[in-house]
Amino acid sequence: MMFSFESFEPSLLSKCKRLIELMISSPHNLTSVRIFERAVTVHLEDVLIPFTNAMLTGSCVDIGSGGGIPGLVLAAVFPKSSWLLLDSIGKKTQEIERFAREMELSNVTVKTARAEEFALEERESFDSAFLRAVARCDVSMELAAPLVKIGGSIFLYKGPGWNEEKRFASVAEERLGLRLSQEKEYCLSDGSARFLVVYEKEVETPREFPRRVGMASKSPLGGSK
Repeated sequence: MMFSFESFEPSLLSKCKRLIELMISSPHNLTSVRIFERAVTVHLEDVLIPFTNAMLTGSCVDIGSGGGIPGLVLAAVFPKSSWLLLDSIGKKTQEIERFAREMELSNVTVKTARAEEFALEERESFDSAFLRAVARCDVSMELAAPLVKIGGSIFLYKGPGWNEEKRFASVAEERLGLRLSQEKEYCLSDGSARFLVVYEKEVETPREFPRRVGMASKSPLGGSK
């Protein structure tokens, strides 16, 4: 049974479906899912189900945006939010810019940069940060926390392995000034489990974070497996 998108404005949702078409047809292999209906489940349902009947405003950054998900999807259905989509690979950011033009999104900008380096320019500049399929939770938290304002939120999209992965989060929470705010579990129409994990930034992240490029993954705050 397909998820119902009834809570989202149809004209805005149509932009999201256009994104799926663009991703599938892109020569840069931005999604491994080549069937439209399946891509709607894997990408649109995953991003939108936890925001059903919700509101999103303010300044948002999508870290490691890849093909533009979740940033372009959420920018489309929440036009009062403003977005910066960040990725370190130029071919991907060029495609994201093209997708945003095709979708006629005026609330999106795109930048090619590593999150560790971008944080030196835009520290504590965003109300919210989003990461999907980027890295383990503690690595993602280190990349995101310096960019988010005190009182802001970090949203991590996670799969069915979250209950095992979250054991790596506690040290990162403490050192980065974060607090676990919400773990929202939901299912896609194919029955697969998903989680949207939300952290609130309570205090300023120490200036030592993020560490230099690659260190968050090489020596994660939560320790090795």
